[in-house]
Amino acid sequence: MAKLPKTLLLLAGWGDYPRLVIEGARKAGVEKIIVMAFKGSTQKCVLRAADEVIFQGIGDGKGFLERLPKIKCDAAVLAGQINPLSLFRTRFDSVIMDLIKEVGMRNAHTLFGKLSEILNAHNIDVLPASFFMGDHIPKAGLLTKCAPTSAQLRDIEFGNEVAMGVCNLDVGQTTIVKDGVVVAVEGIDGTNATIKRCKKICGKGAIVIKVAKENHDMRFDIPVIGMRTIKVMKKAGISVLSVQAGRTVVLNLPKVVEKAEAAGISIVAVETKYPIAPVAKI
Repeated sequence: MAKLPKTLLLLAGWGDYPRLVIEGARKAGVEKIIVMAFKGSTQKCVLRAADEVIFQGIGDGKGFLERLPKIKCDAAVLAGQINPLSLFRTRFDSVIMDLIKEVGMRNAHTLFGKLSEILNAHNIDVLPASFFMGDHIPKAGLLTKCAPTSAQLRDIEFGNEVAMGVCNLDVGQTTIVKDGVVVAVEGIDGTNATIKRCKKICGKGAIVIKVAKENHDMRFDIPVIGMRTIKVMKKAGISVLSVQAGRTVVLNLPKVVEKAEAAGISIVAVETKYPIAPVAKI
């Protein structure tokens, strides 16, 4: 179990995740939180909740390396979405371009893995993205009152097997199935775009399967579900959402369950044989 830091650097992307990390860190006893905010991504509520804010351009590697030695903290957490399409749309400086060439394969684990190496070199330990999110990680079982049918349970079992194979290849964390058929697989477009695609292919009644790969590095890119995901699922006519118990962050868990029930969507947290995401003891 990682040691609780006194001072935390939060590299904060888009969405509610960074705000909830701050809440969890305060609850756990972190004394000071420094937010590294990315222009166009980090929400204002996250900036207001921080003790100190540092602004960082996504493509500004030189500036990042210059700022890093001046940041005094014990540990860091990476939380929130950085649009994966920024890999193609952002103007990167020579520092980042050299790093991209060095890692070769451009995916979350290679790129954020390199970022973690840089932070470690400055004596900043990178904590699991789950570390302060214990209140938002479901245990195994049915989370909603509405339950899947026996046929849907078979699809969940089949879909999880397929999804793990796809995820272990670093393709994507989301697979959608219906009646024993794989309808869609997540690519760089992300979970919500994958869900929207499936409606055009198979209509209503599909099942969304969300997984983390077998040896997932929980410091980054941990599977995340939120209110927006449920909204997109409702529009697409999705019937069931399957996530991995102990390995998935459900942002604002009670509200997500409430919204899913109102939409007639079942949520199941499936127990697995894989290691669960580490969380701080509070």
